Amino acid sequence: MRDLPYRWIEAIQDRRDYIEDQLRLGSPVVGLPYAQGSLLLTVTKGAQKIFEVHDRIALSAIGHPADIERLRMLVTDTASVQSFQSATEDVNLHRLTHYVLAHTFKQAFEAIVGEAYIIKMLLVEIGNGEAKTQFTHINYDGNVKVQHDSAVIGGTLEIENAMQEYLTAAQTNSERDLNTALKLALNTWAVGKRLSKRFEDAEENTKVTDEQIHEIIKTELKEGEIEVGILDTNLPADTKFRLLTQDEIHTARKTN
Repeated sequence: MRDLPYRWIEAIQDRRDYIEDQLRLGSPVVGLPYAQGSLLLTVTKGAQKIFEVHDRIALSAIGHPADIERLRMLVTDTASVQSFQSATEDVNLHRLTHYVLAHTFKQAFEAIVGEAYIIKMLLVEIGNGEAKTQFTHINYDGNVKVQHDSAVIGGTLEIENAMQEYLTAAQTNSERDLNTALKLALNTWAVGKRLSKRFEDAEENTKVTDEQIHEIIKTELKEGEIEVGILDTNLPADTKFRLLTQDEIHTARKTN
């Protein structure tokens, strides 16, 4: 009986290794604010990966499609119920992540006799609090990280760090427009995708050149397409979310 805690710790580590191995090749997601709101960007091969949660909240994720859909429905339904029972203003990202999602992730991960969620999730909220934008990164084990300037999710921590370093180096003090934010987000996505395709040595060399960025985008878009969801404060309706059309994305990429 004395070795039971150690067996639990070993089982948790085995579970962590398994989940991270499953997530390594996932298509990264990038979140960036821009002058009129915020965007989430990824590249998909068919299935939608960016969704509205509530009027000013959106999400994307990497992982097993069934887990993503189950947890997307959980948080979306919770937001709808809270809005109906109290008020729309009471629905906020902090409450949804800390009292609903993070608890669910953590409970499933630590209950080693059951199935854990193979997922990392990125949510964004605009216009609810002092900060214009809040990004929340939820790891498969329930750990939560809140950011305001930008956020990423990728297959490994090393990939996420490399993407964040690229973003940090490219940041300016001036507010960017949507087209500029989209192109920066796409380049950042390419950094993560490049590293995920050679993840065996990602820890040794995480530098990605501009030439490699352009090449990976060109290669991946032969079979996939860019998906961009925005939360735009200028939209007249209560809901501020919409997906950009492929024509809008193409035009943004061509804009100097």
